[in-house]
Amino acid sequence: MSTVKSMQEVSVEQLMNNYNLIVPEIQREYVWGFNDYGILDTFIQDITEGFKLNNKIDEATVSEIETIKKLVDTTSDETTRKSLNNILDCLLSKSSPINIGFLYSYRPGYYVFNDRNDDLYLIDGQQRFTTLFLILYYLSIKEGKQKDFISTFRFNKDIEQIAFDYRVRTLTHNFFIDLLSNAKSVDDLLNIRNKNWFLSNYDNDVTVNAIVGQKTNEKSGVFNKLNSHFENDSNSYYEFVKTQIKFWHFKTEETSQGEELYITMNSRGQQLADNETIRAKLFDTDLVKSNPLEWGEKWEIWQDFFWKNRDKSNNEITADEGFNEFLRWIQIIKMTEIQEVIIDDDNEDSLDKKDIIAIIKWGKGKKLDAKYLSLDEIDYYFRALKYLFESFPNEMEKLKSNYSTYSNFNLIEKQWLCPVDNNNSIIQIDSFRLLPILYYCKNRIELDGTIDSVKLFRVIRFFYNLRSDATIMKASSLLTINAIKFIGNLSSNSDITDILDLKGISVSILNKEERKKLQIIKKSENRFRTEDLFWRAEDNEQNEGSIIHLIEFSNPHIISNQFNLDDFEEKLIIFEEFIQKKHYIWGNLIATDVYTESFDRISYIGNWHKQEGFLQLISTKQGLNTIGLKEFLIHVQKKFIQTYKTADDIINEKSFKKQIYIYYILQFNSIIINAPKWNWDFGWNFGAFASTSGYKTFFTDGVIFQYFRTNFREKDDKMLWIHKNIKNQNLIIENLLNWSKE
Repeated sequence: MSTVKSMQEVSVEQLMNNYNLIVPEIQREYVWGFNDYGILDTFIQDITEGFKLNNKIDEATVSEIETIKKLVDTTSDETTRKSLNNILDCLLSKSSPINIGFLYSYRPGYYVFNDRNDDLYLIDGQQRFTTLFLILYYLSIKEGKQKDFISTFRFNKDIEQIAFDYRVRTLTHNFFIDLLSNAKSVDDLLNIRNKNWFLSNYDNDVTVNAIVGQKTNEKSGVFNKLNSHFENDSNSYYEFVKTQIKFWHFKTEETSQGEELYITMNSRGQQLADNETIRAKLFDTDLVKSNPLEWGEKWEIWQDFFWKNRDKSNNEITADEGFNEFLRWIQIIKMTEIQEVIIDDDNEDSLDKKDIIAIIKWGKGKKLDAKYLSLDEIDYYFRALKYLFESFPNEMEKLKSNYSTYSNFNLIEKQWLCPVDNNNSIIQIDSFRLLPILYYCKNRIELDGTIDSVKLFRVIRFFYNLRSDATIMKASSLLTINAIKFIGNLSSNSDITDILDLKGISVSILNKEERKKLQIIKKSENRFRTEDLFWRAEDNEQNEGSIIHLIEFSNPHIISNQFNLDDFEEKLIIFEEFIQKKHYIWGNLIATDVYTESFDRISYIGNWHKQEGFLQLISTKQGLNTIGLKEFLIHVQKKFIQTYKTADDIINEKSFKKQIYIYYILQFNSIIINAPKWNWDFGWNFGAFASTSGYKTFFTDGVIFQYFRTNFREKDDKMLWIHKNIKNQNLIIENLLNWSKE
């Protein structure tokens, strides 16, 4: 047989036209009916969404075709009627096929050439195909196409044969025969346990329980789930499922080598998914040959996971994108694990890093390399992945109780399981966040099968917080390698603070701030509270992960003394209030080091929240924490004005920053009658220019100010309001001085 015929994209109908598909005894039971992780719901929704998205023809056409179908039904020739109805159903179904992955089969040992249909044993794809079989049976009854179903699957009640069968499992086989012989209505399917043909022994069969539902849950099982989706849906799905849901069918005895499998796909003008090329190579090993069905079952479970977690908004995305990406992660980790890396060398083209970085960056056309992958390691990594994305989120609820104010626990991104951009791979900074964590989990599962969720979250949080660091972002590929390396050096009981004692960690990762925070946390008498406050501060939108300014401002000698957590918390609360209400407090920063003066520009600096002027405002508020914010700001403003002894001292002020601050104080306190609020919408920077006709100033240098955002351009509508409304100048200055003494 030619290699082209060994790999074909086929529908259920096409498979049944050529083969008898048999589930071998050693294969696992059918379990999708239990709907673990919602996989059956997802599968059904995918079918209905695919049908509705691709079946958009106008109502007039539908009406005409339905009229013709009624005429066709009057013919006495069943063969003609069936053929014409199939054609008309295809006209109603203008959808593109939905490919749901690979179906692997092999010939049984008893195989004898047969003129009509070959017997094939399923090694992979059993769960999906069984589900489609049951969906078609339900739909055939609901849509009045049971005869077509019987014909498609060549069911013969008298000799108890069917083209898709669990025939080597007597109990399951007998159930299918009884089901197809007796169920005539949807109600029959929903109440199978109450039928006299349903034997008590069927309760002992896992597959039967998955189909009809467990005794303890009457609404469980495939048919009940199908009815919940289709009962009130007037669309006709039967033909669509039979002809438009497709598999890549691969008969393993036809091409045993991975290279031949790749040629097979390309001979059909199709690109074989990386994971399938890798699979063919990995399955041609002694490990698999000793137990092929066990590994076939595991591979199917892995595929099911990525099918469930694919991008459902894009019909062109399959399980392959996520599965390929998962294998890429493993390859990066393995390459890093076995490679001697020079940490201090930041040259991405150096021989010790070049090949790894090429896979991290994952340019177009890159291919996975099977020499870095093995089935047993993939299995460990998959268990780690499932823990991270399924079990670990459930453990977060218990973890949350340790933290009174910190609330950001969703640090693992679900979209990483099926990235749709960047050549279907996660970006480099996300590799830095995820791959060390995956490696951490895999190592602990491989060692003793357990993961301490609290320790894990601390590791996740460490890498998450570094994501915004400019140095990390610039060299994320190099630092991903370094992160994987040092995670591999952590012992089984290690905590994230133990990296303080490791050698070979890049100073970009364990920088001054991270080292200081870990030292404080390690020494802390109340670690959860310390983490609670530090993580909360890091997540403040203004800090972007860096809080060294708050730590050193609160405790300048923390290494030699116990860190004062109470003082840090008090300052953090005020810091958060000031950031939240920065428009309200901002004017009080104009005269501080938050602003710079340069010729005709008075501009605030980017890291203003780390400047002494801002931090000192926090410290002052901490000492006056019994009064409200407005009263506090007025107190600060009065203290500033009190530095001037006379009116002349004020009007002779030369500092542009201080002049603007005085204008702000006048308006903030309405010392000038009918003064409007300060208009920050015009910009937070100020331009200065010489006296201009029509504008006045309090100060002898005659400078006029206006707002600007990024570029200083003279604009009349952006002049400080006060320059247009100065009357009784001397009286206003006297009032200001008197006000400061109240």
